[in-house]
Amino acid sequence: MITEKLYKLEQESISRGIPILGSVKGTWLYHLVKELKPQKILELGTANGYSGIIMGSEGAELTTIELNPEIAEEAKANFKEYKIKAKVIIGDAVEEIKKLNENFDLIFIDFAKRKYIEVLEKAINLLNKNGVIVADNITMEGCKDFKERVLNHPKLKTEIINIKDGLGYSQLQ
Repeated sequence: MITEKLYKLEQESISRGIPILGSVKGTWLYHLVKELKPQKILELGTANGYSGIIMGSEGAELTTIELNPEIAEEAKANFKEYKIKAKVIIGDAVEEIKKLNENFDLIFIDFAKRKYIEVLEKAINLLNKNGVIVADNITMEGCKDFKERVLNHPKLKTEIINIKDGLGYSQLQ
């Protein structure tokens, strides 16, 4: 499984303080990708590419947005090493998502927690029919507004996955 292959990258990320999904949530995400078989994935918050590698490991085309240019370069190298079809956009996810004009089967949100709410409506509009939004850290204080919104959004059916600090799983209705 891909999370086992990423053990070294996971340990290195932890030791350097790079916020990554980790193997427990990563395994859940990998099984989701296997089940949904998304063709196109959007990720908000690339970091060093750990979660992007997991999502792209089954052949999907990944578009990912990262604010920090140095870590984005690391992600590009990691995507190349794991043969992930990835386009890395460097910039603020809140601004960059507004420029996108394509649809995605899966959108993974894992960047500045208090800004999740700012990208929600645009993310919903970028989803294909039955598309899914997964948001990491949804039970953290900074995600409170976002959590309330996805749980009560008329276009979404949302459940909270209780692994560590939570994942939001929202399917477009």
